[in-house]
Amino acid sequence: MSSIIVYGDSGKIGERKVIARDTVPQPTNFYGDSKLQAEIGIKELDSEDFKVVILRAPMVFGKGCRGNYPKLVKFARMFPIFPDMDNERSMIYIDHLCEFVRLIIDNEERGVFFPQNKEYVRTSDLVKCIAEIQGARLKLVKVFNPFLHNLSRRFDILNKVFGSLVYEKSLGEYKNEYRKCNIRESLLLTESRSNEMPKGDNIC
Repeated sequence: MSSIIVYGDSGKIGERKVIARDTVPQPTNFYGDSKLQAEIGIKELDSEDFKVVILRAPMVFGKGCRGNYPKLVKFARMFPIFPDMDNERSMIYIDHLCEFVRLIIDNEERGVFFPQNKEYVRTSDLVKCIAEIQGARLKLVKVFNPFLHNLSRRFDILNKVFGSLVYEKSLGEYKNEYRKCNIRESLLLTESRSNEMPKGDNIC
């Protein structure tokens, strides 16, 4: 289980970073480098009797997840406004990732794969949708955008939140469909206490 982080950080605010199949990994921190070194090490075990699959997953979210997603949820609950920034992120819902793992085991695959949701996600839309699911009102505003753009030159965390980092859409395709719901449905499942599948496409 590797990560998109082997390709380094997100693009700067206003830049679009797209990863293709031939993009060379260039980790920029110890975590990314550890993932890449693990890939290199486990590839040596590959044989006819021991098939190796490497999954370079983007940000994974779902019930009980850790990392950046809970921070966005906290922000959506606490504040009435959020920057309206244009960016794109590849993400994957945990149920989709689990289904993908099941399929590659059943199909006895080997190689490197890039599972992701069908849709790219805009951070602003993600936070707004979470807020609505939580019953909060949140307004997206552009007034802070120039200020945030300037600050991003000094504080890389802003590029991590509002920068773009996506796989080409084709990299997420597989011969069996593993993505059963859209981003809004998966957010509702993540945020709700019920495990029931939401009905309809217009949840937020």
